[in-house]
Amino acid sequence: MSDGSQIDQLDKPPKISAELRAKILADPNVAKIAAELKMDLEEFVNTVGYYLNNPGVEPAFLVVSDENLKKMGINPPTAEAIEANVRASVEAFKAGKAPSGYEEPRKKTVDLTGEGESVQPKSDPGLDDTVKKGKSPLKP
Repeated sequence: MSDGSQIDQLDKPPKISAELRAKILADPNVAKIAAELKMDLEEFVNTVGYYLNNPGVEPAFLVVSDENLKKMGINPPTAEAIEANVRASVEAFKAGKAPSGYEEPRKKTVDLTGEGESVQPKSDPGLDDTVKKGKSPLKP
């Protein structure tokens, strides 16, 4: 059985080393950012340190209870509003996969993978002589 301490550890990032903490706090903007986000400075520093120590980790998706949303001044969405959002997202996805209305070509496309005879350009000896001499047949 769990005593709840494991769950508490999931609520906030783990503590970081004193060296990394000092490095993060050396930036004067860290305290301002934490205040702007209305986060405890210690928690913010640990969060930044956690992502610095684990660069491949993606931020977790957090579920907030309706009570906590209300405490933050946010009205929680109703089940109907969530359903409408999901349905609208599905419709948008379907619209992106719908045919564009472009008609298929009426003629069969040329197959370039098959074997065929190569076409050799025919040279005109008179044209070759004119080019070599630098004269145009149109000029007198």
